[in-house]
Amino acid sequence: MRSIRVIGVGNRWRGDDGVGPEVVERVTPFLPEAVDVAVLDGEATRLVEAWAEVPVAVVVDAMRTGDEPGTVRRLHVGVDPLPAGTATTSSHGLGVLDAVELGEALGRLPPTLVVFGVEGRDFGDGPGLSPAVADAVERVVDEVLTEVALQRAAER
Repeated sequence: MRSIRVIGVGNRWRGDDGVGPEVVERVTPFLPEAVDVAVLDGEATRLVEAWAEVPVAVVVDAMRTGDEPGTVRRLHVGVDPLPAGTATTSSHGLGVLDAVELGEALGRLPPTLVVFGVEGRDFGDGPGLSPAVADAVERVVDEVLTEVALQRAAER
């Protein structure tokens, strides 16, 4: 069993909601074999199942908080307080934070769960990221790779 899973959440056909899958696509070639990846649509029970199978999960999703598009937030679940009223969903029904609450209620959170939220601007129909979100992708890729390296070092 692999010890770390990187999960991209979103829908490439809903504008900036495609940031999670885009980051996973770009980060995958640089991940060690001990790390696997998943792209999910944001359905809460599938997220809970995907991260409950591993000790460390790193999730990337679009969010809407009112920040400038392209803003990146890192949330270490269980360490950082969950932000109130933050929507990490756009085209999927429930958001990642809803899935965190569900996972917590069911006792199905991994020991380490880190969420990177990227502030989106355009969640309309059609593919393609807005310029600010597209500019943030490489930064998020770097942050995910750093997170994976830190978590792997902590395993040793």
